[in-house]
Amino acid sequence: MKTTCRGAVLAAAPLLVAAPLLIGAASPADPAAPTTDATCVMNGHGIFATAVDPGGIGLPAGNTLAMTGTVECVDSAGAATATGVFERTVTMPAAECTGDEHGDTSVTTVHWADKTTSTFRFDHTDVVKVNGTASLVVTGAVTPDSTRFAGDTVNAVGTSTGVGCGTPAGETALDSTLVLRLTH
Repeated sequence: MKTTCRGAVLAAAPLLVAAPLLIGAASPADPAAPTTDATCVMNGHGIFATAVDPGGIGLPAGNTLAMTGTVECVDSAGAATATGVFERTVTMPAAECTGDEHGDTSVTTVHWADKTTSTFRFDHTDVVKVNGTASLVVTGAVTPDSTRFAGDTVNAVGTSTGVGCGTPAGETALDSTLVLRLTH
């Protein structure tokens, strides 16, 4: 019983750490807690510069992913605050169909519907992949010269699903959804 309880607590620990990101609520008793400016959803499609794991070889290799997609943001009250399209270039030092990728970086340029622009720098992305399906945990910031959310901190979680793993051609493309919390 003691082992089962301890295992349940250890298994739940990552969820407790992620809870503030997912619910976005700062404690009213902590005035130093970050203030949420927006929560955004980015849906994108990307093409790899070089196929990942062609022939199912499974060796990590450097790669680049060019993505485009849409972004929709709501404020802390849930009201729509901004929409637009984005382009992202992801640099991956060790892309593979199955395994952990730590340290992927990217730059995302968002073209808002009002014709303004913001740049999101994702300084660190942890990717855990199994046969082309991945969980994503991202940290970074919005550049200070951006029109919207300038200087905000970015924390994001998401998923991606690739096509082609285990085939002779390899993984050539993927679809991704990221949920970003923008705070200052």
